[in-house]
Amino acid sequence: MRAQRLAKEALLAAALKEKAANTRWAPIMGEFEAALLELERAPLSTADIRAALATARDEWLRLVGGVHALDSADGRATLVRSSDALVDTFERLTASYEHSLQVIMS
Repeated sequence: MRAQRLAKEALLAAALKEKAANTRWAPIMGEFEAALLELERAPLSTADIRAALATARDEWLRLVGGVHALDSADGRATLVRSSDALVDTFERLTASYEHSLQVIMS
């Protein structure tokens, strides 16, 4: 959700030509980065989880690049694609965590 909120805020700022909008999305970026780091450091891990986290990290870096390139159509397109990809990645990641917890509990 943070990735989509960031994308929405950044695209809105670009459409409105707001120059100081990064003060609004800087906390969102920090929150996402902190949450991703926490997941990367969590002891519960499998090959699927590690792969999904690596994919999430790559997409996050692309999304941040899109935020920094909002003045171009390519930057905005990257932002949108990466935001959607992160949603898909975190859905798979959630399923992997659920599966791992079920295995532990049984």
